[in-house]
Amino acid sequence: MPTTLPIEMYDLLEKKVGKEDAREVGKLILASFDSIDKRAETVVIQKKAEIKEELTKELATKEDLAKLEGRLNEKVAAVEGRLNEKIAAVKEDLAKLEGRLNEKINAVEGRLNERITAVEGRLNERFTAMDWKMRVYFLILLFVMLLNNPKVLDLVAKLFGVAIK
Repeated sequence: MPTTLPIEMYDLLEKKVGKEDAREVGKLILASFDSIDKRAETVVIQKKAEIKEELTKELATKEDLAKLEGRLNEKVAAVEGRLNEKIAAVKEDLAKLEGRLNEKINAVEGRLNERITAVEGRLNERFTAMDWKMRVYFLILLFVMLLNNPKVLDLVAKLFGVAIK
């Protein structure tokens, strides 16, 4: 890459070494700059290659990510399988518990029905006994009213079509 010396530097060289020597020194300086530029380009290219190589060693590639994804999928599938087994076992345990609960509920329900039937029987007996008592009490009350109130006796006679004199 062609470069030129700044005019101030060329003037300084011309004062110190003369016009002819200043041109030669200037050419040498420019040649040195060109050589340094070429060497710098070579070093940059080499350093880029080294950095690229180091980065490819350190960074994951698409292949690495695909392998990792495959291993992760395998692990997820394995965990999923174990989880499904445990879910099935829990469902089985729940079914057993539900069966035992239903048995206990049915047993309690049976005993409760027996007790309810027994209570109903006792209540029916008491209502029947009370029914007879109520009939007797009603007849006694009617008889007392008939004996104590002659108007009631006339009314009953008229209702039944019996003439009492």
